[in-house]
Amino acid sequence: MDSATLIISALKLLLVFTPFIIMPFLVLLERRGAAAIQDRPGPNRAAITLPGGLRIRGFGMIYNLTDGIKVFFKQSLVPPFVNKWFFIMAPTIPVMTAVLTPALIPWFGPVTYQAGDIVRTTTGSWLDANSGLLALFALGSLSVYGVVLGSWASNSKYSLLGGMRASAMMISYEVSMGLSILGLFLLIGSFSLTDAVNWQSHHAWGVVVQPIGFFLFLVAMFAETNRNPFDVAEGESELVAGFHTEYGGAKFALFMLGEYCHIVIASALIAVLFFGGYDLLPFDLSFAGRVDWLPRGPYDQAFILGHLGPVLGILLAVVGLLFLGFQWLLAKRSRLYASFAASDKKSRVREYSVFRAIFGLGGLALLVGAVASWMFLAPKPVQSNPEVYALLPTIIAALIQFGVVLAKTLFFCWLFVWVRWTLPRFRYDQIMSLGWKWLLNIGLINLLLTAVIAKLVRS
Repeated sequence: MDSATLIISALKLLLVFTPFIIMPFLVLLERRGAAAIQDRPGPNRAAITLPGGLRIRGFGMIYNLTDGIKVFFKQSLVPPFVNKWFFIMAPTIPVMTAVLTPALIPWFGPVTYQAGDIVRTTTGSWLDANSGLLALFALGSLSVYGVVLGSWASNSKYSLLGGMRASAMMISYEVSMGLSILGLFLLIGSFSLTDAVNWQSHHAWGVVVQPIGFFLFLVAMFAETNRNPFDVAEGESELVAGFHTEYGGAKFALFMLGEYCHIVIASALIAVLFFGGYDLLPFDLSFAGRVDWLPRGPYDQAFILGHLGPVLGILLAVVGLLFLGFQWLLAKRSRLYASFAASDKKSRVREYSVFRAIFGLGGLALLVGAVASWMFLAPKPVQSNPEVYALLPTIIAALIQFGVVLAKTLFFCWLFVWVRWTLPRFRYDQIMSLGWKWLLNIGLINLLLTAVIAKLVRS
């Protein structure tokens, strides 16, 4: 294998572990988001003391570190009344599905690059298949087996009821989930996720052509991930802790790891199917006329390579402005905290000063990089084939597209957090009624209307 292919393959393999890389930040987002919604401080005590007496709390990130150390080194008990081997095996099933499913998601668009004397083309997913969505649903649905197996092996009434609820929700809402995307793929004509993004880049985002399908899919994703208002499988008020009542230590952590990874995967899937995936904009800017520096689409890999400097410059400038905005918020928070009569006022203000410097300098560096990219960075096509670019511009373009997918994914991760700490939990009978009496019928009507409109347009 040549070096160029090896680098591209290593990059794709690294992107498969994106949910596990995002998960610590998602836990922090959950804690800080819940605190903001409930108007309370949130995690703000655990800290690491550096030389010089500086205490770093990391906005609550140290809590993730301490919780991880605690839960994985905590004594892992196996109750005497459980089915031991199934009880131990069950938490690994959601984690295994979380490892496999990201391999089917296109994190960047198809790229063509020069590998020695050979021109190669590869897609942005580790496992590219024409039936990629069907394979992803087949693998994703396996996670409920871990919940059901763990609840049955626990030999507990509360756990068994939680597992039965989880399996009933999976059966109910996977029907609506399948119907919600059939209308979109009826228009696309393929079950390939890469084809779905390419179709959106040349037409319109899926949420524009299938708004009802997007809503149904979003609700089904909340149910599939057992998140509020659909977390009756845990149901603390009725079932103690639901399906993981008897679990603790590392085995409990594996269940939570699988849940958060599935939130990231669900968010990425929503971004790919309904929000253009790695597509930059939901519309074409060609109406702006013949302006050389203004991007014009479709916004696929070839477009990014053709406008590599401006595209990278714009994205770096956006991130740099976000950094500077966060630095401004920290300065405002530091002044507010300095006015309090708090015992840790001095150490907290010092910590704020450190992070203000980090985000301020980082934002300025990104803005400088944006200007430099706009002015100096340009792709260098191989002379024998104008559509084939050198390896470095190709990797930069792929990373840009991955950044676009990641930004959309994080937005929907925040939506999962927002909804959880805003809406109350539904009753079990309400969930079943919503799935079978409402979502199923709306999905069937939406599919019928989509089929009729597609037939009229194509005839």
